Amino acid sequence: MKLNAAELFKTLQLEQYEVPAALILEGSWWQQQRNKLRLAKLERVRELPFPEMYLGFYQDRPVLYSCVYGAARAVEPVHVFASLGSSLAIQVGSCGAIQTQVHTGDVVLPTLVRIGEGASQYYGGDDWASVSTPWLECAKKKLKARGLITHTGQFITTSALFAQPPELVAGWQHEGHLGVDMETSAVFTAARAFEMDAVSMLFAWDELFRNHSFLDPNPSEIEERRERANLEIFEVALELAIQAEVKP
Repeated sequence: MKLNAAELFKTLQLEQYEVPAALILEGSWWQQQRNKLRLAKLERVRELPFPEMYLGFYQDRPVLYSCVYGAARAVEPVHVFASLGSSLAIQVGSCGAIQTQVHTGDVVLPTLVRIGEGASQYYGGDDWASVSTPWLECAKKKLKARGLITHTGQFITTSALFAQPPELVAGWQHEGHLGVDMETSAVFTAARAFEMDAVSMLFAWDELFRNHSFLDPNPSEIEERRERANLEIFEVALELAIQAEVKP
C-alpha cells in the first residue's frame, strides 16, 4: 500500500492546518490507561479514521498522540504524518535497564540504537539507528531542569518482550547498551527515511541487570520515582512538540 498526501488527507479527514508538527508515540501494553492519562492533557481531541491515532491541541498547536506497542505499529504514524509534513517524532514510554548505573525511575535518552526488530529494514535500516542530536540535547536539558536523573548513550530495540533470558541481557550489557525497548530503533529509522527528526525519552522500569522485571514489586518510594518519571516525560514531550514546525 502506498498513499499519496491527497489520499491521506481524504482518508484521515484532515485539514491542512491540522497537520501536527510533532507526533508523540508511546510504547505501552496499557493502551486504555495511557490514552486516558495522555489525552486529558490535550484539547479538542478526536480519533482519526486510522485507529489509535488521536489528534488534539496543546496551546492551540495540533499534536498527534498514539499509543503504539512494538516496532511494526510504531512506524505507521511516522510514515503517515511524515508524508504530510510533520517534522518530529517523539518516542516515550518505558525500558528495561541493562547497565548497573541505570535504575528504576531514571530516564534513558538513546543516542545510537541497535536494530533488533523487523520493521526498520523496510525503511532502509541496517544495524543501527541514531537520534536527532539537537532534540536530544533539548530534551535532556528539560528533563534535568525537572530534577530527573538522565542517561544518554547506546541502546537496543527488540521485538520479543519475553525472549530476554539472562544470558542475552548479559551480552547486551557487555556490548554497552544502557537499556532495551520495543520501538525506538524503528521510529528513528522510519523518521530518517522521511528526513524527519526523532528523539526518545524512556523511563527505566525493569532492572534487567539484576533479573528484576516489571512483574516484580518495588518499594513504594521506587514506584513513586517511576511514576513521576512517567508523568514528567510526557510533559517534556508536549513542550518539545510545540517547538517543532511543519515542513513546507
